[in-house]
Amino acid sequence: MSRPIGIIGAMESEVELLVSLLENKECRKIGKHTYFTGTLSGTPTVIARAGVGKVNAAVCTAAMILEFAPEYILNTGVAGALGKGITVGDVIVADSCVEYDLEYGALGDARGSIFYPDSTSEIVMPADEEFSARLEAIANEVSGGEFAVKRGIVATGDRFVSSAEVRNDILSAFPDSLCCEMEGAAIAQVCRLYSVKFSVLRSMSDSADGEAEMDFPTFEKLSADRAAKIAASLAKSLS
Repeated sequence: MSRPIGIIGAMESEVELLVSLLENKECRKIGKHTYFTGTLSGTPTVIARAGVGKVNAAVCTAAMILEFAPEYILNTGVAGALGKGITVGDVIVADSCVEYDLEYGALGDARGSIFYPDSTSEIVMPADEEFSARLEAIANEVSGGEFAVKRGIVATGDRFVSSAEVRNDILSAFPDSLCCEMEGAAIAQVCRLYSVKFSVLRSMSDSADGEAEMDFPTFEKLSADRAAKIAASLAKSLS
C-alpha cells in the first residue's frame, strides 16, 4: 500500500497495544492530538487517540485525513451491547453508523438526519462493504469460536449509556442497532465528507444498562485489547 491506513480509538486503552506494535515509529502533534506513524504488521499506519465524544472524534479524523491521507480509516474500541443475544466480549463490525442523539424536535426532521453542506442528507451512513467484510472475516479468524462476531448498525451519541431507559430509547428509534458508543458515527460522517473508506470495530465492554457502570471498568481492557488484536491482524492482511 502506498497510502497508510488510519486507526482511531477514543481512549488510551483502545490504542496503546497498537502503538506499541508500530515499527519505525514517529509521532507528530496537531493541536491536542498526537498521531503515531510507522508500519503495523508490514502496513503503513497512522494511529491516534481522539478523546471521548463526537467532536473530539471528528476533529481527530479530519486532521488525519488532511495531513496523512489514509486510504482507509478504522475506528476501534469498546461499546455497550444493544442487539439481542450480544454479550460482553462479543465483537461488532459496522455495516453502517447512525447518530442517535441528533433530534430536531418541532422542526420535524427525522431523528438522526445528517445534512451536508452540498444539500445532500442521510440518516444511515454505510461503511465500506469490502473493508468491513475483510474486517469481519479477520475477526472471526482471531476469535476461533471464542467470541461472537456480528455485522450491523453502530449507534453513536454523546453519552455513556447506563440505563434501560436510554437503551430502550435508542432501540425505539434505531431497532436494528447492535451496539452504542460515542465516536463511530462522527468518524463515519467526516469520512463521508471526504470520501474516505471507513469501518468501525467494537468489542462489547458492557450491556448499556443498569449494570454498565460496574461492567465497564472490569471488561474495558480485555475488550479494548481484543479489538486492537483484530485491527493488527487487519493491517497484516493489507501488507
